[in-house]
Amino acid sequence: MVLIIITLLMATSVSAEWVPPKDGMAIVLTDEKGRVLRGFSGNYEIQVQVDVATPSGIKTLGHYRIKRTGIWKLDTTRSIVKVANLRKLLPRISQEKRYGVRVSVWIIDREKGILHRGIGSTLLSAEDLKGTTKRVPVTILEKDPLPKPLREGGYYYEWRPTKDSWEAKNYIKVPLLIIDNRNGKGKLQGSISLEATYKTEFSATLAYGTDLGAKFRSGDPVKVLSSSVTIYGKKWVPVEGHYYFGDIVDVPTGKMGYIYILAKPYYRHEKEYICAGGIGAYGCSETGRERIDIGIYDVKASKGVNGYIMDGGTSLGSPDFDWTFFRFTKEGLQYPLAANKGITLKYLLRSTGGNCGVKFGIGIPVGAIAVAFGAPTPVAGLAASIQYEKAGSVSIDGTIKESGPSVMIHAFKSSQKYKFKTGWFSSCSTEIPMGFYVKSG
Repeated sequence: MVLIIITLLMATSVSAEWVPPKDGMAIVLTDEKGRVLRGFSGNYEIQVQVDVATPSGIKTLGHYRIKRTGIWKLDTTRSIVKVANLRKLLPRISQEKRYGVRVSVWIIDREKGILHRGIGSTLLSAEDLKGTTKRVPVTILEKDPLPKPLREGGYYYEWRPTKDSWEAKNYIKVPLLIIDNRNGKGKLQGSISLEATYKTEFSATLAYGTDLGAKFRSGDPVKVLSSSVTIYGKKWVPVEGHYYFGDIVDVPTGKMGYIYILAKPYYRHEKEYICAGGIGAYGCSETGRERIDIGIYDVKASKGVNGYIMDGGTSLGSPDFDWTFFRFTKEGLQYPLAANKGITLKYLLRSTGGNCGVKFGIGIPVGAIAVAFGAPTPVAGLAASIQYEKAGSVSIDGTIKESGPSVMIHAFKSSQKYKFKTGWFSSCSTEIPMGFYVKSG
């Protein structure tokens, strides 16, 4: 009889797991091995906040609670949340594009007195808006003692954006390649190319810390950032798509220049709140934990004969961002460029991308752009990324070429280390290509 009950419970769990609401999404939370997220103890619950990138910004879809279910030691918790009416915030998605879903997770383990904080993500296509089920692996980022109120139940967590958060409402110039030829000996030419055979991902960067609003207002910005936060790269992808893009910039001696795309960057400064159920906003208080999320939530593209082409161009001069950005860079490579010769971006990226074996791609200076729009100065040291999805050893194409006498060129990487997942239960911290910023002389 016990075996029959167990079999029925498991069958019910599996069948319910794959039933999404109409025009909605069922999210099945799993661990990093793909198993349903459960089994923490005999008394726990999972709290979830779901946010989605849309053409008009990052929007919160809802907050959800999952209570442990089961008989004695048999844990049958399904770890499923169901999000209704996706079309309310995402009425349509163009053919080549997918928008990202960010899943924030708190695991309240009352038996062991532990609070786990985690993150997961998935992507939505036009087809998914009809109704879809997504399995979302959750990476546990932090583990803390459980606060006393949570031991009693009736409380829940949420992330809220602060007033200094910023989203570009219109498409603006976002540099991918910055060339500083002020100390050069001849014209320096740079090119960049994206191939629509692969999906181009615009990955966000997350930085977690405590009381960041206060810490970021004083002191040396480089030291403040390095001492205040743990930076995580490629934890979610707000937007991706199959895109072509290519351009060339000629930078004369004594000048700067850059290649850019037209995109909508964002800076989201969030504070964690603990709330008493049933009291509303008045029952919420800050926990002191904060995080910063920076990235690109949309890109401008037009449909061509053979696919979609990202809009962009070139410009002479410095990009329109805060110059503190350059303080967050350090030399990653010196390369002697012979007269009238060139070197590929793949080579330079390989030498500035750290040793974690993670394809970060090009660091997009979203933080420096946000500082120009009012974000605190240390944010200038945070870069999002653009790279191909699951492209193996393939990286972004391009070239740096000298039209004149031989010159030494310098490629730069971040002065801060970013943490990346490298295995089921392992991570690695390393610098990332910053900018991508190349200097002559």
